[in-house]
Amino acid sequence: MMRKTEFISLLVSRSELKEKQVANLKRIKELAAKFHRDAGTYEVVKHILNREITKGTLVLESGHQPNFLPYAGVWRKAFLLDFFDKELFAFDTGRECIPVFGFADYNLCTAKWIYQNRIPAMTKDGFETIGFKISGSDRWKRFDSIEKPSEEAWSKELERIKAFYGKAVNENRADAKENLERFMEEMWRSYELGKSFSDVNAILFSRVCNRILGLDVLFFRYSDVQRDGLFVDEWVRIISELERFNRLRNEIVNRRGLGDIGYCNENSVPFWYHCGCGGKVPLAVVDASSLVCSGECLACGNRHELSLEELKKHFENVSTDAVTRNLVFSEGLGTVLFISGAGGSLRYGGISNEISRQMGFNLPLTLVWVGRDCYLGVMHESVLNELKKVFDLSIEDMFMLGEEGVILKMIEKREELTEILRNSGLSKKLVRKYKGYYINTDTQTRIAGNVFSLTPSMLDIFVSVGFEAVSETWKNALADLDIESGEFYRIMKDVIYRDERVPRIYRNVKVLEEHNEEIDPLGMCKNRKRKNV
Repeated sequence: MMRKTEFISLLVSRSELKEKQVANLKRIKELAAKFHRDAGTYEVVKHILNREITKGTLVLESGHQPNFLPYAGVWRKAFLLDFFDKELFAFDTGRECIPVFGFADYNLCTAKWIYQNRIPAMTKDGFETIGFKISGSDRWKRFDSIEKPSEEAWSKELERIKAFYGKAVNENRADAKENLERFMEEMWRSYELGKSFSDVNAILFSRVCNRILGLDVLFFRYSDVQRDGLFVDEWVRIISELERFNRLRNEIVNRRGLGDIGYCNENSVPFWYHCGCGGKVPLAVVDASSLVCSGECLACGNRHELSLEELKKHFENVSTDAVTRNLVFSEGLGTVLFISGAGGSLRYGGISNEISRQMGFNLPLTLVWVGRDCYLGVMHESVLNELKKVFDLSIEDMFMLGEEGVILKMIEKREELTEILRNSGLSKKLVRKYKGYYINTDTQTRIAGNVFSLTPSMLDIFVSVGFEAVSETWKNALADLDIESGEFYRIMKDVIYRDERVPRIYRNVKVLEEHNEEIDPLGMCKNRKRKNV
């Protein structure tokens, strides 16, 4: 465990940039300027663009797919870039920083989070899906090749989201209504500015970060990096040692037990080629003597065969896989701090780190913020109101009672209903009625468990908590910062919005869910299929 000051010292002690890295970073700034002009945020970030790039510059980097309304962890990546940029300035290290966030807009559309997301809802699964659909062969295309939804479809989905929050926002939460309307305005503005679906998502993310949250971060598109021909040298360096690269990758995957990520063939190329249809082509070397690569488009099935020299000429049509991305960008930019996600990014990052060490690539410090977001949103409050009805558990009870207290409430209610139903004189109509009450205690418990365990789109937190409160809460969470050290550095901190007692509600809902089938004197809750909830 180390203090923030120790971590800052580690960053400052890193080596200076090479001349090529300085040149690459200057180009990244130019590509970022292009993106921010497209996003209408150029003036907001102009002061960052004006920072001088020298060998002493500290590069703070992160990135993500331009997902549709991503969850809080993605937004906190951008926040951490801004946070450490400001911390380094406050420590007067004498070294200028440049915080950059890249959008992997050329990724495949197979991951539904690119075009859809979830918000808490009073449904059996505890969520409502929002967003759009990408199906058929389009799923095997690059996201930057997918057209944005029609204006009619975009308008319809935004109206559906507004209607979903509906009465609760309009009547009970005036602040939430204002937050929702503010976000909807940014969604419409981003739609107008974006030329593709990926652009709309990227622009919205950057506009909220730069304009509303006030984060000093430069954003850029990976597709622009490819079109500009950056990092060709790093790419050639890997392909020229392809056999060694693939052997190392497979050894690391095997040693770390990451077989689900997959092994690669000895002739696999860790880069994609982009077909003219928008699809991506996995490549393999078919002639080792001349490094001729071949592959079939995942979308249209067309076969492509190119030599190394042809690939270099068409570098704008090449993109890295997840492992290679880390090596290429870290080496090309001289990154000192990389902000990672807590999921798959770390698994791929572990592979990249070992390859970097053995092949002599730049290896940045990798930092991840691990922690859930605890808040009471509009739908969380609706769920708690239902628990109040079925178990006589008020929101204040959920705040104040310990685990034994909420379990006792469940026991009391179910025993009360059991005693009524065991009354032989009860009419069939009343039996159906009280059985319905009993089953509803199970239904609402399951729904509550699903809602409170959901990792939602950041949209729900922005609507429920407010933009300024989100930013302030994140700052407060890092006020007294300890960082776990290891292969990856970790900030282990839950984010608690507005009321420090909120985690108790999350715990109590979890307790009810865990004991739901155990406290079941009539045996009506056990093994109920989710589809029947």
